[in-house]
Amino acid sequence: MDATKKLIMDTLDQIVSADFKRFIWHLWNGVGHDIEPVPRALLENVDRQDLVDIMVQRYTTNAGTVAVQVLCNINQHDLAKKLNLKLQQGK
Repeated sequence: MDATKKLIMDTLDQIVSADFKRFIWHLWNGVGHDIEPVPRALLENVDRQDLVDIMVQRYTTNAGTVAVQVLCNINQHDLAKKLNLKLQQGK
């Protein structure tokens, strides 16, 4: 398994269902001005594993950065900092 996938998956496993739903909402409504939204149809009824695969397919090497940004958007700043640190250590 790709290291980035594992790090994102481990992080998503730490958020509750309501935050996971908000995470998905941000992906289809736009994470930031320079990040292309994921079509809603791709995210409908996805579980955490599917979401990680979609993010890596869609954002390739930037998937970790996108995950960090979404975590900040949903006020999960501690998880965002931890994920960002782990992503930097992996490079």
